[in-house]
Amino acid sequence: MARSLNPNSTGHVPPPARPASPQRRGVLAGLAAVVIGGLVSLIPLGAGALVFLDPILKRKSKPAAGGEENDEGRPFRRVATVEALPADGTPVQVPVIADLTDAWSREPNQPIGAVYLRKLADGQVECFNAICPHAGCFVGYSADRKVFQCPCHTSSFELNGQRILPSPSPRDMDGLAVDAEKLKSGEVWVQFVNYYPGHEEREAKP
Repeated sequence: MARSLNPNSTGHVPPPARPASPQRRGVLAGLAAVVIGGLVSLIPLGAGALVFLDPILKRKSKPAAGGEENDEGRPFRRVATVEALPADGTPVQVPVIADLTDAWSREPNQPIGAVYLRKLADGQVECFNAICPHAGCFVGYSADRKVFQCPCHTSSFELNGQRILPSPSPRDMDGLAVDAEKLKSGEVWVQFVNYYPGHEEREAKP
């Protein structure tokens, strides 16, 4: 009898590899279809997300509406005429009007706050935010005492916005910039900014 030339051979011939069963091939094909289908579905989903976010992206790329931008990126807004302010320096509270715009809608001519305006003897105009720096209440003006008075926690301020000590307010009233060029044409444009109350240092809200 002929002997095997392979010394490691036991004389046993291994059976041929079994082909994958139809059931296994079906499972693999199903998994591949799911993966490919998921990847394909991401394309319209991403396009839809871009369409959905397009107004927000455009909104971020444009400056705020309702005024002329200054160097700090805050708009100046028209609030009154110089002629409408008392010549004796009595403060006048006026609303600040602007167009409210979010990502998908626009509401024109909406009040966003209030300011006090005071005409000085030299024709300049002082402007203060009407919000108390202590707790965010609206400050009133006492014509009898000629001071600004907060009704919430008795904070008082001089006509120039300086707090009257002792005071719970951590700082003076928040003065706002007035456009000097617009004053020459008889209009009062102010850089309206809201600041966080309760802090000694001013911190502008977004």
